[in-house]
Amino acid sequence: TRRYLQFITGPPPRLYNKTTETVYVLPIGGEIKQWTGRNCPVEGCNFELCLYSVGAPPRTFPLCPNCFNNPKLEWGQIPGEDTTATPGDEEDENKERNIRRMAGKNLIRECPHPDKMPLIEEMTVSPDPESNGVLILDPHLGPKWRLVSTREPTIVHMPKSVEKVTVLNAKDEVLGCRMMSIEFKEGESPLEGGKKKYTSCFAADEMLQGLVRIHHGDERMKASSRGGRGRGRGGGRGGRGRGRGGRGGRGRR
Repeated sequence: TRRYLQFITGPPPRLYNKTTETVYVLPIGGEIKQWTGRNCPVEGCNFELCLYSVGAPPRTFPLCPNCFNNPKLEWGQIPGEDTTATPGDEEDENKERNIRRMAGKNLIRECPHPDKMPLIEEMTVSPDPESNGVLILDPHLGPKWRLVSTREPTIVHMPKSVEKVTVLNAKDEVLGCRMMSIEFKEGESPLEGGKKKYTSCFAADEMLQGLVRIHHGDERMKASSRGGRGRGRGGGRGGRGRGRGGRGGRGRR
């Protein structure tokens, strides 16, 4: 309808279209902020996007309110659900799922979208060998460039010598994830001859994997983690090494 939606803090948090009386339930378990000026790339959607942050330290993911409430079968397993949608029953299952979400029964402490959802897929740069998820470029972008796991509380910190990271349209033929353009700061490049820029497939890039710092955090936000560490690896372990590559509101309609 191209109208502004009312943000209701909840619980559960949700967007409300006063004209159509449509409710868009938002994920519970993290923090939601507007992602100014960006729209969902899914055909026929075009919703303005939000950012959803979970864990400690926080991992941030793009969030489309419309696609979160109306996931497609081909996107894969829905976060917070034990099963995938059944062909032919998607509309009914989406309604039942949103009823459960309105009751506050679905905590989402991971990426709120399936990994094959186009919004996530266009940011995917590597499979995550320690989970069934993938690594995507943190949507906050620079100056502190990071990759975040969609399914585990893991953050891959790029070296401080990296000035800019761009996710390209080109994909690795074997893994199917996107290539990255890596640009180093003047005088800080590890490349031969001091070359500043190169194209990387992170999952196979041993040089870059050797420069990153990996942090295993907690699934819970700090404010809600007084007594435990959730399912995360906790304790803030960090380290350098060969990375995780392996072989491998303004919602507006």
